[in-house]
Amino acid sequence: MFGALFLKECRQVAKSLVYYIYVVVFVLFMTSQMSGEGWEKLQEPQPGQSYYGETVATDELPIMEGTLANLVQDVYRNSFATYPLGFYKGVTLTDSEKKQAEEILERCTGKSFETLEEEMDRHFRQYDQVSTEEAMAAAADYKVPVKEGFTYGEFQSAMEEICRLVGKGSSYEQAEYENGIYVPMTYEQAKEEFDALCSRDGLTRAYMRLFCDYAGIVLAILPIFVGVSRVLRDRRAKVQQVIFSKPASGVLIIGSRYLANLVMIAIPVIATAFLLQQPYYYKAQTFGIQGDILAFLKVPCLWLLPEIMIVLALAFLLTELTDTIAAVFVQTAWGIGSLFASDTLVGDFGLRLITRWNDLGQSMYFASLEKELLLNKGFYCLLAAVCVILTVLVYGRKRRKGGSCLWKNMQS
Repeated sequence: MFGALFLKECRQVAKSLVYYIYVVVFVLFMTSQMSGEGWEKLQEPQPGQSYYGETVATDELPIMEGTLANLVQDVYRNSFATYPLGFYKGVTLTDSEKKQAEEILERCTGKSFETLEEEMDRHFRQYDQVSTEEAMAAAADYKVPVKEGFTYGEFQSAMEEICRLVGKGSSYEQAEYENGIYVPMTYEQAKEEFDALCSRDGLTRAYMRLFCDYAGIVLAILPIFVGVSRVLRDRRAKVQQVIFSKPASGVLIIGSRYLANLVMIAIPVIATAFLLQQPYYYKAQTFGIQGDILAFLKVPCLWLLPEIMIVLALAFLLTELTDTIAAVFVQTAWGIGSLFASDTLVGDFGLRLITRWNDLGQSMYFASLEKELLLNKGFYCLLAAVCVILTVLVYGRKRRKGGSCLWKNMQS
C-alpha cells in the first residue's frame, strides 16, 4: 500500500504548477551562478608566479596586520561597509569620529595617520593596477605592522572602539576579522592545495561543495512552497473528508506524501548537479586523475538533503497545524536569517541551516571541518524526523475531529 500511495503522491506533485516554478527558479539560479565558476583555480601553480591566491590567516600577527590594513583604507575613504540586519549599510564618520579612528590607528601602529597614508600610496604604486592579477596581489600583500610590544588584547580593545564608531555588522567585529583575514599563499602552499584538490577531491567533489553552497541558499526557502501547496491541496479540493475515511493510517498517508515531495524536490537538484559537474570531470581527466563521477550524488545528498528534509518537514507540520501558509513566512525568515548570520563564507557550520563553502578548493581546510559538517547534517535529519512524527500526530488528531483546524481549537 505504501508504494502505491507514494507513486500517487509523486504524480500529484508532478501536476502542480508550484513544483514547476520551483524547478525553473532553481535551475536558472544555479546555471547563472555556476557558469564557468573557478576555472582559474584548475591551473597547476608554477614557480615564479606573482600571485598564488590566498588562505585564511590563523596567527594573531597576520590577523592584526590585515585588519589594520583594511582599517587604513576605510578611514582614508571614510567609507565603512556594515551589515547590521544582514543587509548592506554604508557608514560615513563625522569629522570628530574620523579623528578618533585615526587616533586608534596611531595607537596601534605608533605612526601618524599621514605617514600611514603615504605608506599605503607607496605600496600600491608598486603594482600595475590595470592588471587584475597585479591588483589582487597588491591588495593581498598590503599589511600595516603593529607597533612593537602591541598585544592582541590591546588590538581587540581597539577594534571594539571602532565598532562603537561605525555600528554593528562591520568587519571589525571579532568573529569577522578572525575568520575574514586572508594572507598570500606561497608556491609551496599553493602546490600542496592544488595536489589536495586533485587527489583528495578529484576536482569534482570540490566543485560539488561549491554547488551546494549556492544551492543551499535557495533550498532554504523554495521547498517550503511545494510542501505548503501539497498539504493545502486537499483542503482546497474539498476532499479531506474522503481521505479521512480511507483505511490507510496517518503514518502511511503523511509518510508517503512527505517522501514523495522529498524525492520530487531532490530530483532537479541531483540532475542539475550531474550536468554542471561534467566539465569538471573531464577536466580532471586532462590532469591524469580520476574524478569522482558520483560526486554529484554523494556531496549533495550529504550537504543538501538534510536541509530539504527539515524545510519540507516544517512546511508539513506548520501547515497541518494551522491550515494556513504561515510556514512560508516562518521558513523565509529562518532562511534569510541563517544566510546573513554566517561569520564567513567558508566553514563555520555550527547548527546553521545554510552551510557555506563559497570556494572551489581549500580541500585540507574542509577535511579538518568535515566532522562539524556531519554533526550539523545529522542534527537536521533528526529534527526533520521529529517534525514528521509531530505532523502525523496532528494529522491523526484532525482526522478524529473531522478535519477542524487544530490550531484554532487550541486557541479557543
